[in-house]
Amino acid sequence: MSSPAVSPFKGQSGFTLVEVLVAVALLGTIAAMVFGSLITTTQAVEAGRDHVSREQTVRNILRLMAEEIALSKRTLAYPWVGMNGTQEGQPADTLAFLAMGQSMSSGTAKEGETIRVVYTRERDRLIRFVRKNLYTMTDTDETLEQMELADRVQAFNVRYYDDQNRIWLDEWPTASKLPKAVLIEVTFHHPDATPWTVREWVTIGTS
Repeated sequence: MSSPAVSPFKGQSGFTLVEVLVAVALLGTIAAMVFGSLITTTQAVEAGRDHVSREQTVRNILRLMAEEIALSKRTLAYPWVGMNGTQEGQPADTLAFLAMGQSMSSGTAKEGETIRVVYTRERDRLIRFVRKNLYTMTDTDETLEQMELADRVQAFNVRYYDDQNRIWLDEWPTASKLPKAVLIEVTFHHPDATPWTVREWVTIGTS
C-alpha cells in the first residue's frame, strides 16, 4: 500500500495580513524618502542655476559700469565726485562724472554727446541717473533719466585709489584730478539666502 503523496507546499503558508501591511508601510517610507531626496536635489540645482544667472546678469551690469567709468571725464562745472554714504547701516555711496553718450540706457542722447552720470543706491535698488542736457537750468523728464540696474541690493560700496599717495580712499575729495582706479562692490541679499558680493576693478583713463 503506497503512502499518500507529499505536497511540495506542505508546511508553507502565505504572508499574513500584518506582514503585508508592514511591507507596504516600509515601501511607502522608502518611496517617500527617495521622492523627498529627489525634490531637495532638484530645488538645490534650480537654486544654484538661479544664483549663477543672477550673478552673471550683475557682472554684465558692472562690466558696463566699468567701461563707462574707465572713460569718465570732469570739468570745473561738473567735477568727478565720489561720496561716501550709508543707508540703514550699509554702504550707499554715490559716484558722479561726465561720460560720452549712453551705453546702458535706451534714451535719446546723441552719440558723442556729453552727459552727467550718477550711480547710487536707493533703499534696495542700484540706480543710474543720467542728465543729458548740461546747459539747461532745470531738470525735466527729457533731460533727466533714471534706470534701475539691480534690486535686492544691500550695499553699494566704492573705493578710490590715489596713486600719488598710494592709498585707497572711501571717498574722492579732490576735484583737481581723477583717481587712478576704482573698486566697485555690490552686495545682494535675497530672501532665505546668505548675502553675496560682486566686485569690479576699474582703471581710469586707459581704455
